[in-house]
Amino acid sequence: MQTCVELKQEDSNEGFPWLVVAAALLILIPAGGWFFLSWQSGQRWQAYVSRLEAQPGIIVAEQKVRGGQFYVAGLRDPLAADPQSLLSGTQVDPARVHSNWQFYQSLEPEFVLKRLTASLAPPNSVRLSIVNDRIVAEGEATATWIDLARAAAQQLSAGGPVFDIAGVRDVMSPEEREAERWQAYVSRLGTQPGVVVSEQKVRDGQFYIAGLRDPLAADPQSLLSGTQLDPARVHSQWQFYQSLEPEFVLKRLTASLYPPDTVRLSIVNDRIVAEGEAPDTWIDRARAAARQLSAGGPEFDISKVRDVSPDARAAEHWQYYVSRLEAQSGIIVAQQTTRGGHFYISGLRDPLAADPQALLSGTQVDPARVHSQWQFYQSLDPKFVVKRLTASLSPPKSVRLSIVQGRIVVMGEAPAGWISRAQAAADQLSADGVVLDVSQLRELNLAELNYLREAIQTTDIFFSSGKVVPGPEQTPVLDRLADQIKEFAENARKAGVTARFMLTGHSDTTGRETANASISAARAETVRALLNKRGVAPELLLVRGAGTFEPAVPENSKTGSSTNRRVSFTVNLD
Repeated sequence: MQTCVELKQEDSNEGFPWLVVAAALLILIPAGGWFFLSWQSGQRWQAYVSRLEAQPGIIVAEQKVRGGQFYVAGLRDPLAADPQSLLSGTQVDPARVHSNWQFYQSLEPEFVLKRLTASLAPPNSVRLSIVNDRIVAEGEATATWIDLARAAAQQLSAGGPVFDIAGVRDVMSPEEREAERWQAYVSRLGTQPGVVVSEQKVRDGQFYIAGLRDPLAADPQSLLSGTQLDPARVHSQWQFYQSLEPEFVLKRLTASLYPPDTVRLSIVNDRIVAEGEAPDTWIDRARAAARQLSAGGPEFDISKVRDVSPDARAAEHWQYYVSRLEAQSGIIVAQQTTRGGHFYISGLRDPLAADPQALLSGTQVDPARVHSQWQFYQSLDPKFVVKRLTASLSPPKSVRLSIVQGRIVVMGEAPAGWISRAQAAADQLSADGVVLDVSQLRELNLAELNYLREAIQTTDIFFSSGKVVPGPEQTPVLDRLADQIKEFAENARKAGVTARFMLTGHSDTTGRETANASISAARAETVRALLNKRGVAPELLLVRGAGTFEPAVPENSKTGSSTNRRVSFTVNLD
């Protein structure tokens, strides 16, 4: 059986066509290489053709690849790039490229410009350039050259770019040039305010001009400067007139009215505007001038000139003061009058509002002539309500009162008792239409502080009879107490409240009461100094002497007396 299996396996191996596979591979590998090289060569050729098509002055009409050779045909302007030179860098073999280019003239502006430059040979005074695909000629040339250029422009109009020769000036004869300069001078005069040219002419090489001129206008003789005209050949005849141009009217008004330094005249939108302060006599003169101008000149507006006669000035200052009062929060002006040179005002005023007397400063109103009568009232302006709430509720540092869109908002953390007081205030204010929002208040978590407070308040520093300095056995107690006080103060600060520690000195009943009171106070001062020495801030410590009035235990034994000779501690949070 084993022998049969082995024989069958040998037969199977002998039947696989290994020679066929090897022959196929020998054929496919060269064929694949040939196809890849052909594809790569075609890609390079197409890149070259695209390069040709992008060149101005070259039009590719036909291109093909046959038998490993490349053929291209089309149109080429002689001024365009050389197709042979464009083969550089393409890795296409020049020997395999066969080109057939027909001559043509491109209408691209750059080629047309080159041909015009060659055919027209413009003089140095003419410059040809390309502007927005138009060929523009600028400068000066003879009439002959301009005619040649005009003919070229007409030929190009059939389909080429525009050839604009409007910027080329004809080189004139001396007489023509002088006539042109004269016309430029006449035009310059015509644009001058206050100058009206009625007649001008040229005769026998002389120039004549006549018209109207305002004495305040520019001098026509000075305007000849820069025109290259000979002033000796210019004959002028100007008649006097007064121009109604605003700038001339302004000059005349300034000269005739002679405004004071407190009045400024200016031109605004062709109107003459006077602003400032002046006596009533000057205002009357200005008003008369305005009426005269209304017949045909520019408008003269004197509405912004204030009368500065004493009575008018005083009344103006008073009205300014009244307006200032009315703009103040917490002040309501009910009535104000002027009588006999004195000023009377009455109304309502919140005590927290600005002082009406202080507001007189800077108004130039004489305080001695002002008689005020203000009735007390409490303004519901949010900023005044906030001040009153701050004074009455004394919010802890962890609480902030602010005004948001007319509502008073209380935010932060506070003890439960303070929150209850704030809620009661909110209920009272709501009856007056004032919103006090306490919804963002959170109760302060004092669990850790309460633990430390209990530890501090159950600590006592004991003293020997008649002594104000504790014995050495109290040193560990003082060390521990100082650490607890500092920790409590820091935690309270982080919670937004301020801790204060009351040190109360006590004494037993031995001796006189006055002496015991002094000893108890001295004991408290000593402990404060010892705690301060251990790093406790002195401003946190308050001291008092209770004498014999607050005993810890009744004094019916020796133990009771020693227990009462002590300093006790009370913790308060602000």
